[in-house]
Amino acid sequence: MIKTAEQYVKDLRDGRVVYQDGKRITDVVAAWPKSVERAASEFFVATIPEHRPLFTMMEDGEECSFAFKMPSTPEDLQRRREILRVSGELGAGGSRLTGIDGLNGVAFGAAKMDRAMGTHYSENMAKYRAWCKKNDPSIVAAVSDPKGDRSLHAEDPRQANKDFYVRIVDRKKDGIVITGCKLHITAAAIATEIMVLPSRNHNETGKDYAVACAVPCNAKGVSFLCSQGSVGGGHPMIIFEEVFVPWERVFMAGEWQFSREIATSFARYHRLTAATYKVGQLNALAGLASLMAKYNGLTKATRIRDMLGWFAMYATVTEALGKAAALSGDVDPETKQARPNPVYTNCAKYWFASQWHEAMKYLQDITGGIAATIPSMADWDNPETRPFLDKYLRGAAEYPTEERIRAIHKVIEEGATFHGVLSIHAEGSLSTQKQVLFQQADWALFEAAAKYSLGYKVDHPEFKNRLGLGNTLWKMPESLLKGKK
Repeated sequence: MIKTAEQYVKDLRDGRVVYQDGKRITDVVAAWPKSVERAASEFFVATIPEHRPLFTMMEDGEECSFAFKMPSTPEDLQRRREILRVSGELGAGGSRLTGIDGLNGVAFGAAKMDRAMGTHYSENMAKYRAWCKKNDPSIVAAVSDPKGDRSLHAEDPRQANKDFYVRIVDRKKDGIVITGCKLHITAAAIATEIMVLPSRNHNETGKDYAVACAVPCNAKGVSFLCSQGSVGGGHPMIIFEEVFVPWERVFMAGEWQFSREIATSFARYHRLTAATYKVGQLNALAGLASLMAKYNGLTKATRIRDMLGWFAMYATVTEALGKAAALSGDVDPETKQARPNPVYTNCAKYWFASQWHEAMKYLQDITGGIAATIPSMADWDNPETRPFLDKYLRGAAEYPTEERIRAIHKVIEEGATFHGVLSIHAEGSLSTQKQVLFQQADWALFEAAAKYSLGYKVDHPEFKNRLGLGNTLWKMPESLLKGKK
């Protein structure tokens, strides 16, 4: 089925336990109407005739969200990128940003696990995916754990407590019981389902921490502690206090050998998502830099144009890498599931994250010192002080003062700690991307290229049929060489 925006909103009034800034929030819809509207718009856009073919599909004679299709081709991955792009342009989404990546990452790991260990988690996943197609939930991935002492494994007795990672505390005939916490879970307080999965590799003594499962947001024992001062709950902590999960919603329960497989599979999908949704933000960032140059009357300055050229490259390369990651993805021969190219995916995430602070440096340079000292918008709204701001904070005469002031405040917002930390650490830290790139890089190819450049004979398939340095396909006739007619 295709859920309506109204149905999504009604689903949020399910008795969930939510706290923010020291208070219990009993109605998230009333508390954060704008955030809920944005999330609900993802459901609404799927009902618009113009966008319905992109967002939906037919399966067994019933229309359902394309989001819940298991990607089976690189084109499916690119379609997911297109859905994210259109959602961003329409100001919709957020309720499935991480969850679909969690669903696909866990599905891939479960299939691998079944083949290696004889388990049957793929059957559970197939049934859960079918349930999603029928019920059209909003879903988030709960991955990052508090970790405690990061130098120690989860089960190490030197940890201050056992619950720094979500773990299985009981196994029953009809399901498992989990306890622990997940951090930084974007839009979790306004979702309806949580896909829980490991954030790292666990060993045999820590097998109880190797758990993946689906939990409703209103399940008994689940609580959300939202980001301070945020609208929509931000990126909440999710507390699991002896939460019961039926076996049919369990996709890993102690198979520690595959905790890394699931974590890295999720990361591959989610870094593609990040490299997709960031493009819209980077396009707007480049536009903001261009506008500030115009407001300040600096469009002809060579050094400003150099910075604006850099912004264009920043956004364009991110888009190119994301598209390449999707379309050059592969289809796993065992699971038949398509996954993004791991090298391009991690390059895309590393590129936009590692360059964020450079972008802020350029943006602030173009804007000027006023970004550090400007009065608030409340002073603009005050009729007693507005005339001073209108007179003295005008830039180039052809642009209204208010446009310049609002752009300056946007520069301040973009340069806030939140955006900087989010760019670096969301979807995995910079170090994580470099580690994956080191592991996935074709070092045999690189070394063969180096040897070839040194004039050595190379047996690598890419080089063994090449002519060799200094040789050419065409040889000049002796007559031409000596200038004979």
